[in-house]
Amino acid sequence: MTPPPPRPGDRVVVRRLLPSGQASDVIGTLVSDGEPLVVERGGDRITVSRSDIVAYKTVPPKPVRASEIRSLDLARARSWWSVEREWIDGWLCRAAPGIAGNRATCAAPLHPDASLEHLDGVRAWYAARGLPVHLTLSDRLLRGTRELSPVTTPTDVLVAPSGGPEPEGTVELADVPSAAWLALTGTNAALVTSVDGRARFASVPGPDGAPIAAGRLALTADAAGTVWGRLGSMAVAPEHRRRGLASRLVRALRAEAGRAGADKVFLEVTHANAGAQALYRGLGFAPHHSYRYWTAP
Repeated sequence: MTPPPPRPGDRVVVRRLLPSGQASDVIGTLVSDGEPLVVERGGDRITVSRSDIVAYKTVPPKPVRASEIRSLDLARARSWWSVEREWIDGWLCRAAPGIAGNRATCAAPLHPDASLEHLDGVRAWYAARGLPVHLTLSDRLLRGTRELSPVTTPTDVLVAPSGGPEPEGTVELADVPSAAWLALTGTNAALVTSVDGRARFASVPGPDGAPIAAGRLALTADAAGTVWGRLGSMAVAPEHRRRGLASRLVRALRAEAGRAGADKVFLEVTHANAGAQALYRGLGFAPHHSYRYWTAP
């Protein structure tokens, strides 16, 4: 059976002929499978004319180190800083009493000293707020997570280069979310404006000027000080779906992240959301790692 051709977001190897007649391999993430191919490698984008290609195939993803997962998880946490937060025994505890949402109220093991054996301080912190201990657990960071059950909401963190061409069509950017933006995305102002960095709010205006599609960009730093752009709170009004508005928003936010100094962007999509998985991978996003939630009994 012939394997399917590579698609944007896949890690690929492209063997091409150089002007000298010698062959050279390009290994990286496929950004565009048009003419020419565009492959991202080490932050650089390499174009390869199809007429120069000798061989072209998908290769297994490059392994991600645990330290890289923890570093990006810090940028993720800073982009959704919540209402209250405190570091306890290597865990970043966040809480937003009275506001729904997994990310708003959970503890993340963002320091190497964090462990499941030292949760007394975390339990006390949440108990003081009348909340259960709700943990977000990324792959390969902690021993003992495989034995926890039930874990819920398995989610992928997908990454892609920032920048790229500006989208066709209007996308408006603001530093503060409007009431209409909050209503369309179904988010809480206290959460979407809470960021250890900077947030930008994108809208596609409809005929009456009200947003018919919206999304959020948060610019935050990881443990190494590298700036990332987080894309999230994506929403399109039901009557305007399947018109390419989500793709337009993603392109606009990636371009804005590049202008703001971020080399890469990331977003989160649950395993169950097949439509969003296909959309984002088709736009060049590749898996970085996955995480789940667990609530202590």
